[in-house]
Amino acid sequence: MPHELRFLERLRQGVASLLHAPLSVVGLYAERRTPREQYAFTLHEPYPVVEAQLHRLGFVRNLVSSLKYRAYATPPETTVASWVRYPEGTLASDDQLHLALYVGRDRATTDVYAHWEPSWIRRPIRHYRATDVDARRGIERARSLFENAGIEYAVVPAEARIGVDTTESAEPPANTPIG
Repeated sequence: MPHELRFLERLRQGVASLLHAPLSVVGLYAERRTPREQYAFTLHEPYPVVEAQLHRLGFVRNLVSSLKYRAYATPPETTVASWVRYPEGTLASDDQLHLALYVGRDRATTDVYAHWEPSWIRRPIRHYRATDVDARRGIERARSLFENAGIEYAVVPAEARIGVDTTESAEPPANTPIG
């Protein structure tokens, strides 16, 4: 996504944070945890560079995605971006590859989490209910796309990516703005 459109991501984050509490009263959500098992790899580029790579690989910005946060105790952080790729095209794909990007610990890297799921366009109810979400398949597809494009990545242990305390956290982070 071009730099001048980043305000849309910040708007999405703000709206999701505001909507989550009232939606949760009726059993819905606007925020979700990104499970640990969805970690795919770390790229040795800051997320603006990664976003340009994703665009070249056929991904599009997913502005309707719920706000994601890592399922770790520290640090409590939300995604900087959500991207999706439709293998047969936007309107023809029953499924999608969804990537959640997190700023790496040193701000010079990007942690990528992936899962394969029903398309929010073709199967909105199954998508929202998180039916048939497959982390393994999403990770395999993401790694394959990056390898075929010649983009190097590393699989980094959680303690090296986010710190020593990597226990599960049941609470989302406080509403903190993301750059």
